[in-house]
Amino acid sequence: MKSAPMTRRGAWLCLALALLITLFFFSLNLRVPSSGIVQDALLDGSNRYAQWNAQAQKVGSIQQGEPLSFVLAYPKGLDLQGLRQIEAMTQAARRLFPEGQVWSLAANAVDYRVQDGALHSQPWLSRQRLETKDFDLAAWKQAVAGDASVYGTLVGRQFDYAQVLVFLPASYDEQGVVDRVAEFLEQREISQLEWLLWKGDIRPAPEHANVSLGGWSVARGLMHYALISDVMLYSTVGLVLATLAAVFSLGSWRQALQVSLWIFVSFVVARGAIPLMADLGLRFYGQPIYERVYFLLVMSALIVSGISLNVRAFEAYNQQWQHEPGAARLSLWARVRPMHAKFNVVVAIAVLNFATLPQIGIRGLLEVGVLTGIGLLVQRLIVSTALPALHAWLGGEPSEARRIPGAAAYQRAVNALPRAALALLERLGPRRSLALSLGLTGLALAGAATVVLHDMRSPVNARWIAVQERPIDYLPGTIVDRGRALLNQPEGAGFARLNFLVQPAREGAPRTGPTRPAPHGGMSSRAEPVLLMTEQTAASDPAFIAQTLAFQQRVQALADAYPVRSALDKLSEIAAKSPDVGTPLPASRQQAHELLQLMRWDFADSPLADFFWSDAGYVLFAAHPADNSRELRAFADAVMQLAQAEFPQLRVLPFGRLHTYHQTDEYISQGKPLNVLLSFPLVLGLAWAWLVWSQRGRPALISPLRSAAALCLPFAFAYSVVVLVMAAFSLPLDQATACATALGINAAVDFGLYVLEDYRQALARGLTAPQALRLALGERGAVTVIDAKLNIVCFSLLLLSSFVPIQRLGLLLIVLLLACALGVLFLMAGALAYCVRPAPHTSNQKVPA
Repeated sequence: MKSAPMTRRGAWLCLALALLITLFFFSLNLRVPSSGIVQDALLDGSNRYAQWNAQAQKVGSIQQGEPLSFVLAYPKGLDLQGLRQIEAMTQAARRLFPEGQVWSLAANAVDYRVQDGALHSQPWLSRQRLETKDFDLAAWKQAVAGDASVYGTLVGRQFDYAQVLVFLPASYDEQGVVDRVAEFLEQREISQLEWLLWKGDIRPAPEHANVSLGGWSVARGLMHYALISDVMLYSTVGLVLATLAAVFSLGSWRQALQVSLWIFVSFVVARGAIPLMADLGLRFYGQPIYERVYFLLVMSALIVSGISLNVRAFEAYNQQWQHEPGAARLSLWARVRPMHAKFNVVVAIAVLNFATLPQIGIRGLLEVGVLTGIGLLVQRLIVSTALPALHAWLGGEPSEARRIPGAAAYQRAVNALPRAALALLERLGPRRSLALSLGLTGLALAGAATVVLHDMRSPVNARWIAVQERPIDYLPGTIVDRGRALLNQPEGAGFARLNFLVQPAREGAPRTGPTRPAPHGGMSSRAEPVLLMTEQTAASDPAFIAQTLAFQQRVQALADAYPVRSALDKLSEIAAKSPDVGTPLPASRQQAHELLQLMRWDFADSPLADFFWSDAGYVLFAAHPADNSRELRAFADAVMQLAQAEFPQLRVLPFGRLHTYHQTDEYISQGKPLNVLLSFPLVLGLAWAWLVWSQRGRPALISPLRSAAALCLPFAFAYSVVVLVMAAFSLPLDQATACATALGINAAVDFGLYVLEDYRQALARGLTAPQALRLALGERGAVTVIDAKLNIVCFSLLLLSSFVPIQRLGLLLIVLLLACALGVLFLMAGALAYCVRPAPHTSNQKVPA
């Protein structure tokens, strides 16, 4: 049944509609909401850390945001000029973040001294104190070294750096924090376009040259910007190079330009869908879709599928044009349209494969699946509508290849590999070709199984493939990396902090008064309770204070522990100095209550106290290098095991985004193997259904089940090769590499299905099995090579990225594409002879050896 061609008027209307839709989605790209990699990262609400965090959030009297740190470096030691800079930076931080609370030597850090039998207090650093004539810097440093609450935290133990900490509210915007900090440190306005296209770091102005940044509250936002700008640059350049390569592949520079144009449009639509879904109220596991660093994986998937769909559509058109070079373009496209049915199968398998990513349990991967699915459906629609319409107007035929130098040599090169595969398979014969296919696939699977079994039986630190996130790899040499190097040096303050709320195990619900609504209405962890602090609260219980301090000291003794701080550091100092107490810890509830009230009153910003304690209990800040999620999770687990084993009288609740972050790799290690195994029956089932449907109404020429199994061989081979490469080069399994295998499945199915269809259609035209193989490989196999080559060209530039995870992703994608292409040309093709169903009059014949 022939399809009616699109009219020229219809083509113009189609292009006009496509242009309007693209412009609409382009406008949406200007307001895409972004989020960090660990914000609401887990889909599993039953995760123990997620449940502990939820319980801690119910304690409304505790502020649960995260701090960011301005790290001021003094390699020659802290002097008077440095003290003045700390004081000035403190005031600037207060102006920059009015919603936050600042803690530094010049803000809310109190020096308690006994004079004339009474306890007196003053800030450790103030302009008035610096201007006194008798200020002695050496004596001041000695006194600071005796204050455990600030020494080693707000100032380095060698006085070689200082920190100005800003405690942010729980619902802070990571990208907004980076925007404000960058404009302050660089002393200029920075547009979102600059962040998006090329900016990936903060370069302070000369007056802030010694300032770096600490804490994941700012690092995650900067990582997002750095990665997006890096990927935008390299993917754009890669797409340009792929366009040039497509000129040789298609023989037309105009066709190649259209391929890249429509891939770019799919980028715009997929990214613009993020705010559109938010406007429509669409939620996935209770949350809207955000743009995270993993949007690069969406772009990667759309490049793979976009090149394949558009190039193969043009290949089908060019084949028709070779037979009727004088026919109208829209008429030729109408004849190509029935061949597009196979596109539906490829896209359906790809969409459903990405739809299985939420099974891993990580929100970022769910968002990759949703956005990739949208982009794939858009590309499928474009191939049938906008691509023919634009081509009818812009033109472009293979005859242009005559004017391209080297085009003939290029065509010979791309034909070389499939013809070599054909020659090998013909020399081996069907039986030995099948043995080669199954043997190589089985060998690769055995190697991958060896790696998996080894890692299942080995300790975490002895596995061949480490399952961990190292987000600092996205920020080498940046302002955050410089801050990390200072804070993570021996006896440093630590780059990140794990929060633990400590309460009495017997304590019931905390006593709070009425709660003020959140600033933006609705329920929010930023709610600010009005404390009813009395002597009968948990925080005033001397026994509970002693137990909590003992727990803090035991946590400090754990391996890999950096400074562990709490309000009890200051409380014990005041208790020892107070003439009314005179002991390291208060002896009564009244004494504890009065000392806590004194600490709150002496804070210049009293709400800061809510980050340290409330009537419900105390917050422990356990500093940690946080270089990778595996070590961070091990430390957090050690703290919880310690609490449960040695302090049953305490209720310890981890809370904050950092605890979610160190849980992600656990879900990857458990969920990714199951996800891959789920992909096999998915591909097998859809391919079988397609082959049954495509052969309906007439005797089946090939076995649907055997053919679907043959289609799975390249994927099994490619995935096994990737496992072996990761083990050989010590590449970690993280959220980026977890998605790379999904791209491999799509490539394997994409390459294989077209070869399988060419083979089946050749049989339908009456060719024998050897003749059909000769057509599918010798004549049409070059399309698979072109498809793989174009993708490899595009992703090879990722190897030049300054970011290690991007380099790894580029390497794995290249390995996947090569393995998939080779798997289709040699392994799947070698099994096709055994997929042919014998004709009725040859039912007793055997397949020749």
